[in-house]
Amino acid sequence: MTLLQNFISHINKQNLFTTKDKLLLAVSGGVDSIVLCELCYIAGYDFVIAHCNFTLRGEESTRDENFVQQLAIKYNVAYFVKVFDTVSIAKKNKTSIEETARMLRYDWFSTLLLQNNFQYLLTAHHADDNVETMMMNFFRGTGVKGMRGILAKQNNIIRPLLFAKRKEIEKFSAKNNIAYVTDSTNAESDFTRNYFRNELIPAIEKVFPETVNNLLNNVGRFKDIEYLYNESITAIKKNLIVANGKELHIPVIKLAKSKTLHNGRIDMAPIRSGIGLRIGA
Repeated sequence: MTLLQNFISHINKQNLFTTKDKLLLAVSGGVDSIVLCELCYIAGYDFVIAHCNFTLRGEESTRDENFVQQLAIKYNVAYFVKVFDTVSIAKKNKTSIEETARMLRYDWFSTLLLQNNFQYLLTAHHADDNVETMMMNFFRGTGVKGMRGILAKQNNIIRPLLFAKRKEIEKFSAKNNIAYVTDSTNAESDFTRNYFRNELIPAIEKVFPETVNNLLNNVGRFKDIEYLYNESITAIKKNLIVANGKELHIPVIKLAKSKTLHNGRIDMAPIRSGIGLRIGA
């Protein structure tokens, strides 16, 4: 199957969105987001384009903004742009450039969705992004939730390219003569994601050539594990929690007798001492 066929099949199979939905596409100008635009256009989806200029790369940032504007003209769709003084905001909030840029763009995208009654925000995250996210979360110690990587659909945010690897996207672009712009900082490893992409993963692949495929398989496994984990927690809560008016109570005796909690990592000493628990008010 072609990338386009896989794209449509993936959207339908996952029930991500339909041709009746109004879509807001986050477009940087890079190959991933440009190919996402092309696929949506060919497939007949109704979309508009939004671009963030974080003013981090001087003339290059202006070039990207102008390029994306021309893309909107090409597809004859509405175009939204927002210019941010990212460095100043990061200093004021005492946050990293990466964290600040993420916060700024998603806050703005949320505003656009609300003000214009768009159904979904689409981003161009792909399979390689998912592997990088999973690895970063592993070293951060985020647990099962972090190990299942990026979700294809999370509330009104959709990532319809998670099935595709970066090489497939680049191949589609080359085959169809699709122009895009390149962020010069992608080759630098100062940012965390770039370090994983440019340094760490290639080094691991020298020892384990199937690293990316294996980690993608693990992403699927951890999604299943998270589902089972949440199901188990729901069952435990249902068994332990007792409603008393507007309050939720956990009887000490029931908690102390719970084999699941005894076999887990919860310290039972306070419970044996007769301390009760109350949840909510």
